[in-house]
Amino acid sequence: MPWLHVIPLLLLLLPLDIAVAEDRPNGQSICDFYAKQRYGESNSTTQLRLMQGIVAYAYAGGSAVGSGKDKTASTGIFNHGQYDGRDVYLRSWFDGSKPVTNLNGEAFGVDWLDGGGTEPLTAFLNGSTETAEIKQGSNQEKMFNRWYLTFGKLYGCSRASSFLEKSFVPPTPAYVHKYMNLNQTHIGYFIDQLIVASKHHGFSDKDAKTLSTFMNARYNTRCAPPQNGELYSICIAEECPLAAPEAQCEAYVNVQQYGLKSAVPSTTETLRLPPSITSGPTSTHSDSLSSPGLSAGAIAGISIGAAAVILLAVAICLFIFRRRQPTKTENTPAVSHTGAEAYYAYPPHSPGRPNPHDSYYSQNPHDSYMVSSHGSPSPGWVPWKTPQHPPQELGADVPEVTPRTITSPIFRDGDGAGSGNAPT
Repeated sequence: MPWLHVIPLLLLLLPLDIAVAEDRPNGQSICDFYAKQRYGESNSTTQLRLMQGIVAYAYAGGSAVGSGKDKTASTGIFNHGQYDGRDVYLRSWFDGSKPVTNLNGEAFGVDWLDGGGTEPLTAFLNGSTETAEIKQGSNQEKMFNRWYLTFGKLYGCSRASSFLEKSFVPPTPAYVHKYMNLNQTHIGYFIDQLIVASKHHGFSDKDAKTLSTFMNARYNTRCAPPQNGELYSICIAEECPLAAPEAQCEAYVNVQQYGLKSAVPSTTETLRLPPSITSGPTSTHSDSLSSPGLSAGAIAGISIGAAAVILLAVAICLFIFRRRQPTKTENTPAVSHTGAEAYYAYPPHSPGRPNPHDSYYSQNPHDSYMVSSHGSPSPGWVPWKTPQHPPQELGADVPEVTPRTITSPIFRDGDGAGSGNAPT
């Protein structure tokens, strides 16, 4: 019978397929191996190109490269998708519609898709452009550049440190994702899209499974113990399973930007808050962000000392003035009446009159991901606070109060790295 002749042929081909899947040497990283397999050699250029392709495919989805298996297997992180039978939509965490970006312990809505969204990713994947031409200077460009570095290290790229022109130390993952309230479905879908993108770029099933297992074990549990001072658990929802065999939830109570490390790395870059910020309609007061280099006590001490010096100088001037003009009547602020109330009207910029234009706004870091700024925020500016009931699903409705959204780039010239990634 014909099928009897087919079976031996299949048996001969089967070991060949297995050999190809296990061809990667044990001592060679996944990134280095597949960079050489796909582009002929492994160096900083080919490793970066591999990461650019995987990241673009994971976020834009398989529809960018045509129909067929890729289209049905990969929907893309920025698009609607499903995981384990549940609908997932992660885009709202990136487009600024939700206040989930952690800036100095406050939740902000930041537009991370201001560099073209999925369009430059799709153009790169379908061959229209040689690279993902994301708008220069945008938040999206900086985020993707850092993703190349972050995932490059995760995939074991030996030249990952050369992906960026400027040294960058990312904040600890638990800090970046503090206000996202991610659950297993969110993180599982995210990781799954990366795995599908990796297989599209030639990864074997064995290597893809190895990556999936590693990433889920590291990120998709709650209260994982610190590793070298880093806090990797980003599954924050109560439904997230506790890390096994040991969980250390106390380490996640007050997460600092660089985890449990005693000092901020000297190679970090300074990030600045944008000058233009739109506030929600209920904003009625102004807050300030503290400087990353000074504690609250130090700032208070400096302020008190400065005030004492100013008061002493004023007292000396008044004493000299009175000595020279002992008979002159001391000026008294005029009293202005409005209805039944009265207040003292001081001349503009007098020592006793508060100046509404004064600002005590200081510098501070953001990496979603990350930022701080120079200058004073506009009146009425107020940072978003953590919602009392964070959305459990990414597709949930946005709160009725319009979130304060940062629409302009939160990075300025000299702040970024690379040619211009990384809530990772």
